[in-house]
Amino acid sequence: MDWKIVDSLASPDTGTIFTVAQTAKAFKYVLWFRGDYFLRQGQTITTHDSGLYVDGKPQELNVIHASPFNARMWQNLLAMTDCPGNKGEIHSECPRGKRCLFALCPWGMKSYIPEVKNQDQNKAEV
Repeated sequence: MDWKIVDSLASPDTGTIFTVAQTAKAFKYVLWFRGDYFLRQGQTITTHDSGLYVDGKPQELNVIHASPFNARMWQNLLAMTDCPGNKGEIHSECPRGKRCLFALCPWGMKSYIPEVKNQDQNKAEV
């Protein structure tokens, strides 16, 4: 089954994403998931026996919950998720002063510095 992405919100307090997805029969659902991949408007999720695919490529998305779309609930989610990218306020650096649980900012407003293991630990693991 294919799902077309209509909209997405990032929740920095929980490190999760809310996405509105629409089926071929125009049914809309809100998917709440955790993952390192941010779904953008226009992308397509395909469900398959071997997992979830986004635009034909396998992605690690841990769906926490799915519910029918409700416009009022979506507006409440938008109001409760304190992320400037959700409101289109995208800057080169995130002005948000609070802690964000995303290692990689879904909107590209935070520099990503991959964690590097201690070299002594790497030698011990070999």
